[in-house]
Parts: sequence; structure tokens; C-alpha cells
Amino acid sequence: MSFTVESLSEQLARFPPDTRFAVAYSGGLDSSVLLHATHAALRQRGAGALRAIHIHHGLSPHADAWVVHCQERCQTLGIALHVERVQVRVQDGASLESEARECRYKAFESLLGSDEVLLMAHHLDDEAETFVLRTLRGAGPRGLAAIPVMRPLGRGVLFRPLLEQRRTVLHSWAVAIGLDWIEDESNTSLRFDRNYLRLAVLPLLEQRWPGYRESWLRSAVLAREADELNEALAALDLHRVKTASPLVLDQGALQQLSAVRQRNVLRHWLHLAGAPDPGWNVLTQIVDDLLTAAVDAQPQVCWRDGSLNVVVRRHRGSLYLQKMLQTIASASRYSWHTRDTLHLPSNGCVYALAVEGEGLGLPENAHVTLRYRQGGETCRLTGRRTRALKKILQDAGIPAWLRERIPLVYVDDTLVCVPGIGVRDGWQAGPGEAGWKVIWIPPDRDPLS
Repeated sequence: MSFTVESLSEQLARFPPDTRFAVAYSGGLDSSVLLHATHAALRQRGAGALRAIHIHHGLSPHADAWVVHCQERCQTLGIALHVERVQVRVQDGASLESEARECRYKAFESLLGSDEVLLMAHHLDDEAETFVLRTLRGAGPRGLAAIPVMRPLGRGVLFRPLLEQRRTVLHSWAVAIGLDWIEDESNTSLRFDRNYLRLAVLPLLEQRWPGYRESWLRSAVLAREADELNEALAALDLHRVKTASPLVLDQGALQQLSAVRQRNVLRHWLHLAGAPDPGWNVLTQIVDDLLTAAVDAQPQVCWRDGSLNVVVRRHRGSLYLQKMLQTIASASRYSWHTRDTLHLPSNGCVYALAVEGEGLGLPENAHVTLRYRQGGETCRLTGRRTRALKKILQDAGIPAWLRERIPLVYVDDTLVCVPGIGVRDGWQAGPGEAGWKVIWIPPDRDPLS
């Protein structure tokens, strides 16, 4: 397929004439072609505003020189250029490529104006490279759909008008009109997976199968259609297995589905809830291990992406999705005045509502503290017999992961109240007396984001 300003103009014509465009401009070949061709196309249309955005990663010793190059080319064209400096911090287990890409997209997302369209210069070779990289990682239909042509981004839209163009076609166009561009020295390093594919693997494939790019593009389109069908089925299944909470599923209803549909609806649920992509292994663990564990077991499946560490747990016929809770100092004691809200380190907060004739009755100037279970505690709650605290919490339906975290109310060294469960016999407020209803908001109630 040949590339012309007119062919690009046809792509941009899907947007209203007054659309504001921004080109992601690195100064390399692809983005230089896109910037110059977009500038020419909008001039032909006589409508649409254009600016360029350059992300300065600071990873190359030439990064400052690249900024100067981009400024000079934009000044020549009369295009406003915004330079955004970012810091790339590589997390444990992550690649420099992926972290730099994440930084770029976060920057673009923050910079896009309302309804502004960000144009990116990904082309057919990028699509093919992404497709094969994801097959090597065992991706499903969503991953194999590779690079989408358009998607929402921040307050605007991301659009890739060159996805059906080969790199060689763009290079020929650039040479024909006399463009100059930056050559990033990292593009020749074989330590990066994408470069290894581009320089060492795909040229061999092209010798025997020169049309592999277009074939893989068709496969990506088919994968995208399959993913849309999976999403439609998952939405129907989620309606069957959901509960009143978006972070809780009905285990019994889920187990009525086949394993394939279980994985499909779990992926859909986790995506809607804002959890990191679970991948095949996590979904398989949930279906094969967590759902089928013994009734008295306390199964859980954990995974993370960057700083977001999540867990799926099972409790009394339901699946719970939560952030992984931070460890608490179980030996800690916290002085508390019942009129104040007390925020506990990594453990939610405690407050009390003033009531009459019920709740916890406290003598004037009582020394109240909050403590955690140490083991072996007993308590006789109002109207009940003396029992082990562990059994009281179990019978009250407190999930296993919260039993060690529930803040217990003490006066001096006497356990007088278990929030949400009951008051010790002899410590309840009598008729007409002032009392306190103690409430604990656990940390597992926090949303994922």
C-alpha cells in the first residue's frame, strides 16, 4: 500500500473539521513522516489545529540534542511543540522498554485536552512485532489483537493512522521529500526483545514469507473479533455471578459455568474492577485451585503489577478481590477517645456513634485502648456464655484474613467490646444511659485504585 498525504487525509477525515490534533513526535523516521504529512493534510483541508508533543526520557546522552532537533523542525513548520520530561524508574522484574513506554503513555494521557486526538506513528511492522512478541508470551485473543487503531486516552483519543503501512514505504516517502530524522542508537541494541526480532529474526522470515506482516495483521483482526465475542459472553455471565459488591463474586453461581467460561468471566470481572492483568497462570490457579479447595481451607491467589498488589480470596461461598493488606504491628496498643476517629496504621479506622440505652457503656474518665488478638482471649458477650474469642469471630462470619486485624476495645486490661459483634456482659449501656456503638472500617473495603 502506497503512502501519500491524500491517504492520510482520508484517515483524518473521520474526525470533525475543527478537531485538535497532537502528534507524538520523537524525531525518528516514523513520527517525522506523520508530523509532516499531518501538517500537509490539515493545510489541504483548511481546518484542524495541530501541535507536537516530545517526551524526553533522559535515557540517551543525545536526548537534549533530540529536543533541539524537534524544536527546529517544528519551528520551520510553524507547529507548537511541547516537551515533557519524564523519569523512568525500572521496577523489579520489569524491562526498561516497558517502563519507558508506560511513562510515555502516562505523560500523553495527562497532556491531552478534552476531545483532542493524539496521533501516533505505529505502522505495520510494529503491529507484526507486537503480534509475535505476544505469541511468545502465550497471549490470548486480547493480547493477539496487538495494536488497536483507536482507543480512549485521558480526556481525548489515541489514533494510529499508519498501521497498514510498511516501514519501508514510510522510509521511501521520507527520502522522496527530503526529510531528515533522528536515529536512536538504542534501536541497534539486540538486548531489547523488539530490536532482536526486527534485526535478527524477521528478516529471515521475510526471505521465505514476504507477506507475513499482512497475514499477521489479519490474524490480529480475527483475534480482536474473538475478544469482542468473549467480552459479550463474559458480560452475560457476570450478570449471573455478580453480587451487590463489584469486588465480590458468588462462588456457587460461578461453579455452574464451564472452566473456560469461568476464566473468561473472571478476566472480565478483574478488568472492570481495575486489577492488574491476571494472565493465564493466575486465572488457572483461581479456577483449578481456589474454587475447588476444601471447605475449611483458606485459599488465596496473589499477583501484582508495579505497585498494585492484589489478592483473590474465598470466604463462605464468595470470592473477594482486594488489595494485598500490609502487615500490622500486632503487639501495638492505641489510646482512644470515643469522640474521635482513630486511623490505625495499615488497618482502616475506628469511630463510635453516640447512642442511648444500648452499646458500650463507659465510666467517666475510663482509659480506653485498642489492641489486637494475641491468642487465648475469652469473652462473655451480653446475653451469651463465655467463649474463646477465636470462636466468637468465626461464628460472626469474620473472614480469616481479618480476624487478627480486628481492633479490640479494652478498658484498662479488660476486653469490653468487639466492634461489630458485641459488648462484654456488664459493660452494656442500660435504659436511658449514654452508650457508644463502636464501628471499624477494615482496610479491605478500600477500592483498588
